[in-house]
Order: sequence, then structure tokens, then C-alpha cells
Amino acid sequence: MDNITNRTKMRIYEKPGDRVLSIMSSGNLSLTQATMALIDDDLHLNESHPSRKHLLNCETLYETVRYIGTKVRIVEARDRAALEADGFDFNINLIVGGQIAGLAPEVHSIYPQGNSIHASRDCPYLQIGESKYGKPILDRGFSYDGTLMDALKFGIISMDATMKSNVAVGPPIDILCYKTDSLQVKMRTRLEQNDPYLTEISQKWQEGIVRLVRQMPVADFSKTALGFATAA
Repeated sequence: MDNITNRTKMRIYEKPGDRVLSIMSSGNLSLTQATMALIDDDLHLNESHPSRKHLLNCETLYETVRYIGTKVRIVEARDRAALEADGFDFNINLIVGGQIAGLAPEVHSIYPQGNSIHASRDCPYLQIGESKYGKPILDRGFSYDGTLMDALKFGIISMDATMKSNVAVGPPIDILCYKTDSLQVKMRTRLEQNDPYLTEISQKWQEGIVRLVRQMPVADFSKTALGFATAA
């Protein structure tokens, strides 16, 4: 039997007025925890070693992402061989988003190898974990120029589609909405099972799909399809 537990997949680090960082994870929980432990160790050791590099003193978001990538590689060097010897993949994926004062906000995705890609106008969103069921919704509606609240709703609908198709995915859903240049966390929440807002979004999405399908034109069967012969 699978050992399935609910664990938060989002960590938030904040220095109000200076930076806000969010790290989201998918994959092997032990690898995520090992990576985050290395990051937290540096933050703790910085108290007695002020010159030590850590998550909150990188000068840019890209440098921050590279720093986190090095921690993933440390865990990989230590654990990959043992995992693969027992038939397990080295499976950890991270999304790092946020803003440092004076710079534009950024969102990056970090692979198990420690390298990364970043979101852009041409590719305005990033996904990790079970993505195939929710991706078509984001492809059709999510826009770089859309509003923050529309982005939130598309994200929740994408998650709802995933939960409908994969019973292993479900609440709680951690949400962070960040406004550019605010440099502090103001909008954060968690949607639990049977949350009224989550239920309402799911129901309206379901009803809306059915309503739109019924409004669409029916297929025209009066034309002879190519490749089909009619009886003489």
C-alpha cells in the first residue's frame, strides 16, 4: 500500500522591504526535506558567520536559484546512487519565485540536476508535479498580461482538473499571491478539503463547461466523408 501523507509543498522566506521568496516542491519528500535542511542550516550558521552565503543574501533571483541548485546537487551526490540501487528515481523539482528590492519579480523552475529555466512573456507559467491534466487550461487561458486574480482562478481551475483526473492529488492547496514591489507577504491562504471557495470554483467550472458545450454548433453530417463509399 502506498504511504500517502499531506505535507505543505510551499516554503516562504520574507525580509519585508528587501525580498520575498517562495519555494514550491514536488517529488520525493525526503529529498525536498534534505535540500531545505541545507538551506536552513546556512541561514542558522549565518548568525555566527555573517559572511556566509545563504538564501537571503544573494544579490539577484538568478543567483538565488543557482544557490538552491547547488544544494540539490549536494543531496544528489549523497543520495542518488543509494536510491537508484533500490529502484527509486532521484526525483525533486522546485519552483522558486519572488522579488528582491530594485529588481523585477521572477519565477524559476529547478530540475533534479540543479539547473533551471525561468518564466517569460512567451512562457508565462511553470509547473511541477502532476501537470498534464491542468496544463491545457493554462495554455488556453493563462496570460502574461492577465490580472493577478485571474491568474489565481486559472491556477485553481487547473488544480481542480488535476484532482478530478488523479485521486492522488488533492487539498490542501497552499496559495500565495504577490504584488510587484510590495516586498512583503500580504495574500496567503490554504484551501482545505470542502473549502467553500474551492467548491464554488469547481462547481461553476463544471457547470460552465457543460453550458458552453450545449451552446456549440452540432456537427454537419450532410456532407459525405472522404474515404467512405456510398451504396449503389
